[in-house]
Amino acid sequence: RTWQEQENGIRERTAMKLKGVKLEPHEQRLVEKGELADVTHPRASSVWLSAPSSNLDESSPLARVYRPVGDRECAHLLQTGTLPSTQPYQTIVEGDEGRNYAEKYLRGRKYVDTAPTTVVEFLVPAALIKHLFGIQCKPEDGVLSHGLGGKGGKTLPLFNESLAKGESAFRIVLVKRGDKTKKRLYYVILSSK
Repeated sequence: RTWQEQENGIRERTAMKLKGVKLEPHEQRLVEKGELADVTHPRASSVWLSAPSSNLDESSPLARVYRPVGDRECAHLLQTGTLPSTQPYQTIVEGDEGRNYAEKYLRGRKYVDTAPTTVVEFLVPAALIKHLFGIQCKPEDGVLSHGLGGKGGKTLPLFNESLAKGESAFRIVLVKRGDKTKKRLYYVILSSK
């Protein structure tokens, strides 16, 4: 066997079977439907699921924006089709550079206290994105971010209205699912000091 075949064999045995790691039901369904692919590398401590970005051409009336979300925010989005008003800033970032920026929160290169586990892609009318970024935006690591929340542009109602009317759509494009018991143990150790 070649090293690639050996590596693939290890991946098949380890991915989504990591001790202590359990996918959320919606994540499992997306994997089974082929909408998310397991891209977990050998010896990983977390399961990684990924989907390619939507392909929009230059003439598309839609824009791609990305948002890193935690489990509670993701559950609300899946149940109601809208984002909750629980985060003060609620970053959205546009395009391929925006996706790379959003993924930094899952890859440990950026930190936020909401424990993001998922990157969501939104397909939104380009005119709405232009309007939102016209109201408020700021540069962050080479991309412009817009804050939907109260500490940003306060535009969450406009964004959610577009989702509720069906003008905008969303899908999950990246998931990092780790062992929750390790986080709880780490928290307990820190809390007891």
